[in-house]
Amino acid sequence: MDKKGVLRDLRKLPSDGYVVFPLSMSRISNAQNPEECYKWLEFLEKKIEVLGLDAIFLYTNGLYYNDEDPALEVRKKTNGQMISHSNAVRKLVIKNRKYMPQAIHFVPWDYIILNSPNFQTYYELLRKLDREDKEFHKLVLEVLKDRKESEANVAFILEEIVVTHLIRQREIEFPKALVKKDNFRLIAYPGPPLKADIYQWKKKVLPRTEKDLKENPFYASHYDLDKKVIYNFDELGE
Repeated sequence: MDKKGVLRDLRKLPSDGYVVFPLSMSRISNAQNPEECYKWLEFLEKKIEVLGLDAIFLYTNGLYYNDEDPALEVRKKTNGQMISHSNAVRKLVIKNRKYMPQAIHFVPWDYIILNSPNFQTYYELLRKLDREDKEFHKLVLEVLKDRKESEANVAFILEEIVVTHLIRQREIEFPKALVKKDNFRLIAYPGPPLKADIYQWKKKVLPRTEKDLKENPFYASHYDLDKKVIYNFDELGE
């Protein structure tokens, strides 16, 4: 943001880090289809000064296990969607010969949960906040939009906040190709950050391991691929 508090675009991307693209399973056949994903790579490439970034496509398949359909059917459906989508992105990368295929990684939701020793602790902190803070709960329900309020759906929103926090704070090890020192993680999504996430950040609910912009310039950031603006949670008003 500038001095007047106006959101601005990201001028450049530093070297040696990750751009993480969370993918909504309900949108990977339309607004987040393989062609759109490739356009994101092309757009952000223009902001790279020194080669040395890896891209992570993060599939939020965990949400669909909160569905009322039988688990086996949900598993078949989501696996098929992820395989088809990731293969199509790979084909575009190989066909256009602009990016190193090995530097583009496809990661399921549970990878983050299983590789973070702090996930459960952080999740319980948000569960407590959701029970005790009416404003936070209101913001969580706002995320659900037309989905019904249920324990499973609320739990997934809390998971989503924890997972993105863990990524921003570099508490998760990702596969590496061009990345060496892992200097930053930038979450990039076609839409603004969750208000519930900003709220918990302002309240300092989840522990922070990253506090220095010089060490990790995006420790409190979210890039909106639709509006082409970057949010820094520390600079946002109360």
